[in-house]
Amino acid sequence: MQELRDASMKITKALPNGAATATSAAVDLGENTGLRNNALDVDFLLSAPVLNTTQQPDAKTMKYNIVYADDAALSTNKVTYITTALTQTGAGGAGAAAATFRFRLPSTAKRYVGFEAVGSASGDATGASATLEVLF
Repeated sequence: MQELRDASMKITKALPNGAATATSAAVDLGENTGLRNNALDVDFLLSAPVLNTTQQPDAKTMKYNIVYADDAALSTNKVTYITTALTQTGAGGAGAAAATFRFRLPSTAKRYVGFEAVGSASGDATGASATLEVLF
């Protein structure tokens, strides 16, 4: 199991307010060299933070998608690789617990990889951030 981390291969994004989507920056796999050629040999770790009841009220959700694209803005030829890799649901007046999701990319992955956090109709989670990092 791979656990080496490189701070330059870690992205952090504040979560959205209400029914909105927050798209992260991207990890650059490189063009035809380095990490991109070895994408199948590294793991990626998506980490969602603990959310309190203001950020994640009962029955409201925060869903996370894994995406990749041809550009660093994650907009050109964007592919949603994993829909709902994580779901956090507010419950019991306690908010939502932290969660992680570990994955590898397919050989067809595009150069830039990131995530989307999709909030439901209420709850302001902008004070919390999720991260995506490469594990070597």
